[in-house]
Amino acid sequence: MALDLTLLTTRAECDEVLADLAAEFDGYDNRDTNLAYADRRTTRTADEVTGLLAGVNAEIASYTTTLAQPAIPAKLRKQFESKLRKATDRKDNLTERGEGRTGSAAFLANVDSDQVDAQVTVLTGAQTAVTAHKATLPA
Repeated sequence: MALDLTLLTTRAECDEVLADLAAEFDGYDNRDTNLAYADRRTTRTADEVTGLLAGVNAEIASYTTTLAQPAIPAKLRKQFESKLRKATDRKDNLTERGEGRTGSAAFLANVDSDQVDAQVTVLTGAQTAVTAHKATLPA
């Protein structure tokens, strides 16, 4: 859609529109900053989960190896079975946590980011056009 700059007939109107565009641009700039923060947080969470999963997988392997020993006393076997169950639960919880932004949530986050980028492009173009139009108006 082409902007109808003929609606702006004075420099004061241009200044008013430029102020409003700047305010709206600030809102989208803030949204863009929040999206970038969410992406960084997601990456940090994914990295943290990866590290924690490596540790819990090592625990599970250790408990499984210990439980595979034929001569383990019954009391010790029960303790290691309990530890194995708890470690497996932690692994399941970490796996779910790591999948927090996959599929539809990740897709919609990308859509939101694209919307912000498009709106910023429109606002920037409008600011440029109004500024150029203002220069053509009498003082």
